[in-house]
Amino acid sequence: MNIDINNNGHDYVDLDLPSKTLWATCNVGASKPSDSGLYFQWGDTSGYTADQLGKDKRFTWNDYKFSIDGSSSNFSKYTTTGATLKLEDDAAHANMGGDWHMPTPKQCQELIDNTISEWTTQYGVNGRLFTSKKDSSKSIFIPAAGLAWDGSVCIIGDDGSVWSSMLSANFVRSGQNLDFYSDDAYLFSKYYRSNGLSVRGVIG
Repeated sequence: MNIDINNNGHDYVDLDLPSKTLWATCNVGASKPSDSGLYFQWGDTSGYTADQLGKDKRFTWNDYKFSIDGSSSNFSKYTTTGATLKLEDDAAHANMGGDWHMPTPKQCQELIDNTISEWTTQYGVNGRLFTSKKDSSKSIFIPAAGLAWDGSVCIIGDDGSVWSSMLSANFVRSGQNLDFYSDDAYLFSKYYRSNGLSVRGVIG
């Protein structure tokens, strides 16, 4: 991994993407690339570690900040499909500062399309390595940190997911995310806003 420089104290890599988007080397709340970091509900800037689940946070509709009365269809903010987060609700910007923000779906797809991704293990942690197609010395590792839901983390080591800044184009209850398994990486909208996923900051 070729770390270029840092923005507001956070390292990033220039993967030579067409949009010039720069990707952080670690998830929000992580101290190294293989760390899971914090889990966030979509639109919530407060993140939680796996150890806090079931104690300080359950990740259900009942503790989702924009859910009205624990509803999965009635929200106080971001009430239309395809809505985009405001910076005030962007977990990457709130926690990293500077020019950082959560990636758009387009930036997630660009990462998939313009890198060679490989399922691998770093420091005993499964995840996916995204390597620039233009320069093989430039890459980022995203751990398979799983999914926080109903008081615990599941599918850790088998699935990796990073929130984008936009809701699903079809369902207001779901957010779009970069998702990957051992076979490949995809842009999905399968997880509910109340689920806890990783956040990876970008610049650009």
